[in-house]
Formats: sequence, C-alpha cells, structure tokens
Amino acid sequence: MEPTIQAVNCTKIFPGVIALSNVSLDFYPGEVHALLGENGAGKSTLIKILSGVYTPTEGYVVLEGQKVEFHNPHDAIQKGIAVIHQELSIANDLTVAENIFLGIEPKKGAFLDRAYMNKVSQEILDSMNVNIKATTIARDLTAAQQQMVEIAKLIIKKAKVVIMDEPTSSLSEHEIEALFAQIDKLRKNNVTIIYISHRLAEIFRICDRATVLRDGKKIITKMVKDTTESELVANMVGRDIGDYYKRKKHARGKEMLRVEGLTRKNEFYDISFTAYAGEILSFAGLVGAGRTEVMETIFGARRADSGKIYVNGKEVAFRSPKDAINAGIGMVTEDRRRTGLMLRTTVKKNLVLPSLPRNSRKFGFLNENWEEETSKEMIKKLSVKTPSTEAIIGNLSGGNQQKVLLARWLVAHSDILILDEPTRGIDVNAKSEFYSLMNDFLDKGGCIIIVSSEMPEVIGISDRVLVMREGRISGELTGADINENNIISLASS
Repeated sequence: MEPTIQAVNCTKIFPGVIALSNVSLDFYPGEVHALLGENGAGKSTLIKILSGVYTPTEGYVVLEGQKVEFHNPHDAIQKGIAVIHQELSIANDLTVAENIFLGIEPKKGAFLDRAYMNKVSQEILDSMNVNIKATTIARDLTAAQQQMVEIAKLIIKKAKVVIMDEPTSSLSEHEIEALFAQIDKLRKNNVTIIYISHRLAEIFRICDRATVLRDGKKIITKMVKDTTESELVANMVGRDIGDYYKRKKHARGKEMLRVEGLTRKNEFYDISFTAYAGEILSFAGLVGAGRTEVMETIFGARRADSGKIYVNGKEVAFRSPKDAINAGIGMVTEDRRRTGLMLRTTVKKNLVLPSLPRNSRKFGFLNENWEEETSKEMIKKLSVKTPSTEAIIGNLSGGNQQKVLLARWLVAHSDILILDEPTRGIDVNAKSEFYSLMNDFLDKGGCIIIVSSEMPEVIGISDRVLVMREGRISGELTGADINENNIISLASS
C-alpha cells in the first residue's frame, strides 16, 4: 500500500532554533497514526508543514506519490488535507449548515442555496448518528457537538488526510467514545488520520502506529500493539520518569477554605466542602457538571445567589478576582487562551501580572529588575521553552503557556491554588514536573483544589475526591475508595 502523505527529510529552522531536523514519516490510508512528544518536540512544526502553514527549510512533502508545495493552508485544503485544531474554528454566530459549507457555499443564482446546504448537512449529521440540527446556531452547541461539526466539515470536503490536535481535551468520557466512533468511520473510508494527544490511554484505544519526536528529531515509529506506555514515555523524555504521579502521603493541616451552601441558579446548588493545608482536593465529574462554575464563583469571577465562603476561618465576599488574589487565592483557568493569558504580550508580563502591586517601587513605578530576575528564575525552574522573557506568549506551545500560568501563582505566593484542568495540553514530562511542584507547594503549607477530567490523574494524585453531578456534590471519596468505578458511579448514576 502506498502512503497517502509523506514528510521526506523535513527540516525547519527559525532564527536561533532548529524546530525540526531531517524528519521522514509515512502516513497510510485507513490508519490512525499517533504523533507523540513533549511540548516543543516538533509535533506542531511537522503538522504545520503538512498542512501548508510552514514551508520546510529543507525537504519536501509527497501526497499520493506526487511531490507537492503548499504556499498556504488553502493549498493544502484544496488537496484534501484538513486540521481539527485544539481550539476549534467554529463560527459561533452561523448555523451548523453554514459552518459545514463555510468556504464552499453553493449558490442559486446570486443567492446562497440554503435549502441545499441544510439538506446535505442534515444528511451528513444523521449518517454520523449525532443529534444535531443543521439549522442550529453553532454557539448553542456543546464542545462535543462542535467537534462533530468539525468532522462533518471534513466529510463534505472529502478530506484525504485529517490531522487532529488534542481533539478530546474538552470532552467527557462519553463524548470521547462518540468521537472515537467517528474516527473509526473515517478509518473505514480509507481516510488517513494523524492523531496528537498527551493522553496515552487514547493512543492504545484508537491508534494503529505511533511516532515519537524529541528535540525536533524522530526517535521511533512502532505499531501500537507492539509497544507499551512506559516505552513511549521513556522515548519522549529520553529517560525513565519513574513514579509518574509523584504520589506522596500528605499531612493534612489547618482549614484553609470552607464553602457553605453555595448556590448559583441553573449552574450549581448547595455546594459545601472544606479544603485543608497540605492536601490535594480534586473535583471530578462529567463535563457540564458545574465544577468550573463553582471554582469561578469562589475566585470572584461569578456572583453566587446564596451561600458563604470562608478563607482561614474568616468569611469573605469577593466582588472580583482581585479580591480573591489579595486573600491569597490563585486560579489557573480551564481556557488559558480566553481567560488566562494576554496572548499579545510577553512571557514576563504574563508571569508577574498579579504580583506587580506588591513588588513595585515607590510611587507605583514598576520594578523591572525584579520582573526580569523573577521571570528568568521561574522559566528555569519550570523548564519553560521560550527564547527569552520578552517572547510573545501567544507564540509558545500550549504546554509552555500553561507552565507560565502555573509560575504566575507560585510567584504570587498564593496560599490556595485552584487548578482547573491544569495539565491539559501538557506533555508527560511536564506533568511529572508539575506534580513535583504541587508536592513542594503542599509541603510549604499550601492547599490545592483541582478540577480534572482525566480519571488517571484524579486517582493518581488526590487525597480526597468530591464528585459532582448535575450541579450538586454527589459524593466524597478517600483512600482506597478513590477508583474509577466509584467515580463513574457517582458522576453518572
């Protein structure tokens, strides 16, 4: 069988950085090929070459036996190469049908043929066995439904190669299975799928082959059935990372945060819990259970209808996140690009932002020496891959952006950390380093509340787990009771 698409001796050099070095890879019809590696390993650079975003410095791309040159992404799309990005490219104010036909709209005379668009779109959606109406406005869809619309767009354009970048990062377990069913259909139709994910369990569930990149170079390509998770991890990081979750017995300290009867209509009801120093308290549950809304309310980003919040035994009423920050609470938000980062400013400015008031010189002048020294120290400590503190953070990989967010709250000397999906989009080595930093934070008397949709993570790091279902806490788990069966039962029954 001939490969659908090939990267042949591809190298990409940016000023001062070799992002990809002499990489050759074949991707075949009807296979799901995993592309693995740490953040900065070269995965994004390779898929951007394959999809026309970058032109390789050296080497070339072969599509169906013919050498091709893509000058832009439109060239690649015209040749049947499509990308589903981690941040979905849905036009929220258009209908589902308008999204599916975006860029290839059929016309009837001088007008769009909306009847045809709606009819064909609905036929595609029905064939996918998804309960979505073609006339629905896209912003009214869930994240999982928007993923299905992205796949419908590929079907209408008859894509030969589909690149999926972290497609399950915002989906529940049930929604992930629905996505995998669509991937299986694409595979049976001989579509080539290049699959990027940091969730290794998915690789063994859906992929046929796996390639590991490290420092811009190809390390191995193996059949998934002939390898193990530990082998893949070792090749990604170049060493054995040992106890992946850095599990450590934590000693519970004093009460740090207490929530009583917190309610916000149509989002969550009667939420009560206590979080202590020296422990990791995890919130588990399906997407949409209300976990993020609870955390944003505690952090002052939303206003509760009723209920009380106590910090260090004192009742508080936060009118904004600024009040929460002043009380020693830091929060890494679920959507780093929308609510966490200033994408057009520097790594340094993003990192020190909440700490500026207490580290400024007299009369409100910025302490630029402190900013630079602190930023360099945290970049080194968290192994953030960036050319300098002055690099624009929007140009960093997602994992490195997440590290900067974590560093922000460490610099701010927060006592309570609320971490909403903090390891989403972070590679295995960075996760391991992050878990070590969490343990260090706890050893110093800190308190961590984590929201995670990754079941192994919840089981691997938690001292206690509160499970939410439909806006309410459905149960609490500790010790040996923190297992998959109990979590799923409390989250869904």
